[in-house]
Amino acid sequence: MNYLILRNDGIGDLIVSTCGINQLRMIDKKAHITLICSDRNKEYAKILKKDGHIDRLYNLDDINSLSQTLKFISILRKISFEHIFILKSDWKNLTISLFCKSKNIHAINPTKIGKMSKKIIYKYPLFLSNKIFKSTEIINSINIQDVDTKTKMGTHYRELFNKALNIKKTKLEYIKPNSVNKFENQIKKIFTPLKIKKQSTVLFHIDEKWSDINVSKNFIINLLEEITANRKINLIVTNGKYNTGLNSEIWNFYKLKKINNKNNIYKSQKNKKIYFIKKSNIAELIGIASNTGLIFHIHGSLTHISSILQVPIVDVIRNHSSKYFYKWRPNFNEYTQIEIKNLKNPQKYIKKYL
Repeated sequence: MNYLILRNDGIGDLIVSTCGINQLRMIDKKAHITLICSDRNKEYAKILKKDGHIDRLYNLDDINSLSQTLKFISILRKISFEHIFILKSDWKNLTISLFCKSKNIHAINPTKIGKMSKKIIYKYPLFLSNKIFKSTEIINSINIQDVDTKTKMGTHYRELFNKALNIKKTKLEYIKPNSVNKFENQIKKIFTPLKIKKQSTVLFHIDEKWSDINVSKNFIINLLEEITANRKINLIVTNGKYNTGLNSEIWNFYKLKKINNKNNIYKSQKNKKIYFIKKSNIAELIGIASNTGLIFHIHGSLTHISSILQVPIVDVIRNHSSKYFYKWRPNFNEYTQIEIKNLKNPQKYIKKYL
């Protein structure tokens, strides 16, 4: 059978949805899976395709004009999908799904509390949802009043596929691409001459999310210095897809010297225990994470990559957001989720996990 999955948002969103791909492969050995991705998660989607987890891939961000959209819909209609899964719930994805004319459209339907009315608002109104969708999974994703200690976000995606395919409950497992071993070995070859060993190495990822919450340069530097206060620890610092002002300030402070031209690896001349790796793509970042014993990261794609790799993580979240982000916690036990205001004394996490 032919299946269409619309997951055109982030890498982490795609990772926690891969349990559904597992379920499709489990019940249909001849499943032909088409994935619609975005610029944000296309590199990870390509890894899934290369490893045979999906069969066809389209990037919705490449489709901008009306004529391109109509041509794209025409291509999809010719495939004749038995089931369509809307995992990023928006009206464009719903429109595309309806034009595909599948009898079985399934969707995630998030809710929020109206600011004025204080009533529950559904992304897809229930009267419409009941008519259009064969099955739905409702997510209370905003204004959560109590911490849900049982449900992870991936559980909602798993439940949607369970309902759609009429199968019993399955274990929540994210796909670990076969390419992970290749990425790990490639980075290990680079780290070995530098005497960087997994069990004594910490990864600190500084992407644009740190800038979004207005964290100061001194706050980050203090954390990096506290981590390397342990003489046995080497610290790897990576940056996100885009270089930020915060990245530049930290690089300038640490006076970097390039030690590997091919892989953009730098060593701090101010603290010899800190290495900086710039411009890492998702494959390289997975390889780096695979070769470290502990990750510090503001909540994002690495949170869920750590679940795949089973590498302990300190998952830093925005202040006053613990009830929301608890659903997005890693899918294994070796993690600490902590609000930024409480992120102090990193040595206690090093002692706990390394």
